[in-house]
Amino acid sequence: MVSCGGSRNGYAGDSDHDSRPPHSEAHLLSMMTLAARIGLSVVAEGVTVSVPDGRGGRGRKPLLEDVSFRIDPGEFVCVLGPSGSGKSTLVRSLLGDREIAAGRLLVGGHDVFREADALRGAIGYVPQRDVNPPALPVERALHYASEVRLPAGASGAEREAAIDRVVAEVGLDRVRLQPIGGLSGGETKRASLAAEMLASPGLLVIDEATSSLDPATEARIMTLLADRARAGTTVIAVTHHLDNVDQANKLLILGHGEVVWFGSRVEALGHFGVHRLADVYVAIEDRPRGFWSARWQERLAEDRVLAKARPADEVPRGDAPDRVAALAAVSIPGFFRQFTTFFCRELETVVRDRVGLVMSLFLPLALAGVVLAGFADVRFQNPLMLTRFLDPGEKEVLADVWGEVSQAIATESVSEQDASIPGQIRVFLDSQPKMLAHLREPSTQRLVRDALTDTLRIMPDREIIDPGGTFKWLSLMSICMVILGFVTGFREIVKERPMLDLERRHGLRFAAYVIAKVAALAVVLAVQVAIFESAVEGGFLVREALGGEGPAAIYRRGGVVSATCNWLAAVACAAIGLVVSACVRSTDKGVLAVPLLITPQILLGATILPIRGGVLAVLAKLFSPLYWAHRGCRSEGDGVPMFWQSLGTYDPALWIPIAALATQIAVATVVTILALRWQERAALGRNQAVR
Repeated sequence: MVSCGGSRNGYAGDSDHDSRPPHSEAHLLSMMTLAARIGLSVVAEGVTVSVPDGRGGRGRKPLLEDVSFRIDPGEFVCVLGPSGSGKSTLVRSLLGDREIAAGRLLVGGHDVFREADALRGAIGYVPQRDVNPPALPVERALHYASEVRLPAGASGAEREAAIDRVVAEVGLDRVRLQPIGGLSGGETKRASLAAEMLASPGLLVIDEATSSLDPATEARIMTLLADRARAGTTVIAVTHHLDNVDQANKLLILGHGEVVWFGSRVEALGHFGVHRLADVYVAIEDRPRGFWSARWQERLAEDRVLAKARPADEVPRGDAPDRVAALAAVSIPGFFRQFTTFFCRELETVVRDRVGLVMSLFLPLALAGVVLAGFADVRFQNPLMLTRFLDPGEKEVLADVWGEVSQAIATESVSEQDASIPGQIRVFLDSQPKMLAHLREPSTQRLVRDALTDTLRIMPDREIIDPGGTFKWLSLMSICMVILGFVTGFREIVKERPMLDLERRHGLRFAAYVIAKVAALAVVLAVQVAIFESAVEGGFLVREALGGEGPAAIYRRGGVVSATCNWLAAVACAAIGLVVSACVRSTDKGVLAVPLLITPQILLGATILPIRGGVLAVLAKLFSPLYWAHRGCRSEGDGVPMFWQSLGTYDPALWIPIAALATQIAVATVVTILALRWQERAALGRNQAVR
């Protein structure tokens, strides 16, 4: 396996450090169990982060400006500040997600942006949104999290030991077998925290993770974080709750993107001249930008003057020289291991989600009921007369007869005619005024002309079964499965985006994740298509047993072939839906894209418009799974009327639509992977793929 920056924490200070033999992964796992005793320092030196000001020029708007502070290993720091003060920007910078325009931001002595891959696993992050699959029990969610977060060489027993440890540490023993979706808000947040504690990170960053909790639950979470800090982990918590920040060692208060205080809660009240911490926010907003940061710099200058006057043995801990944490590389799980983990997690999530499972099984039955009801009165065996071109003898007869008729209808009255054949015809036509009117219409003349010039088939040839009902039914079957595929795929990634982003920090490979997602969707859709096809086929068998009619067998490839082609088309559409899901950041935006995906499929699927060649045929073959499903399901044998030959001239070999659909699935999968990579690189401003 290829080693990657899944690092663990230790301090390099001994002169013979480089001469030590490398740790085995088993030993590293043991180190991880004890890693809570060794936190990572966080040092910000003149950090500035800016974005374009949006005025069309080259101006920049600062989000953070000249931010400096030092957090020692094992400290618990709460980050406070009014909305827009830069708290979220600071968190993103700590995680290496926001490029720094000036200054340095170090974790354990390592640059978080330039050495982001090396710090992988050393920084734990708990976002505001819960990231564990709600359908899974706590124990199973942590099991899959351990597969991603722990080293590739960790055994099953070692992973179970890590799960037992974090479950005990966060106090979830009582509910470890319960689904996360049924837990209280505090328990759900503890489960998210437990997933990040599996790898024993040296720095734990909590971003507004307690904002939606009640005061009692928020107090318990803050107590838990304080306990983690006392055990050795460095903890940084961004919070709006002020009741329990006294459990932190220090407060880091931001205002207008600047540090306006870094120290104890009690001293902060005196510095801002207020009696309540909430009034600090008012004081910050009532003063212009730069006022409180200048006051803070003045205080720092005073503290430095006092520090110089102290004896050397009284130098505060915060002034001690920085130590660089030694980052030991740990191999992340390989592609196959990650693929298996994500594939199994996806299927288990589907099975354990009772409501979603019932809906997934009911939907194809409902669609089958709609199809059967819609075709309840359709007669699939209606006769249809085929026509042919006239032979030479028939053309001569028609030309002669039409010549006589033309003379008969050319005059205005019968008195102008003699006893000739045209006159006799006219006498007859005068007794049939409607027929006379029809014969005088230009369309009748065009009909005769086209028949004589081999442009129109008018001569009865033979009788066949009308393919119209069967072709319409096959088209609707394929359309239903295509819609099912799009609806299944478009939300799969966007709904898991927080979990995906978090697991990416621990070495998740986009290829393993997306391919596992497509494989799991293929299994789910296979079950749904099997239910749908079986229900429809069974319904027609019952109808035929009761004396009714079923679809004409000569115009279809059979139930198994139809199910296979429709299943592949559904998977292809689900994979296309994954592309959309990878490109949007909310399910609402994905919903808006669904009609834009389905409409072109129907237009290019040869179900409404005939696709017989030209640009439409090229577009259909490249971008329309429905076209290939339609082509694989139906059979256009000899004798089918031209107006029902919507596919034009084509090779009826079955392997062609199957291969085309498989290729579309593969291409959509690759595009999804590339879209996720492009988004990450665009957001980070760098090209650092997981190795």
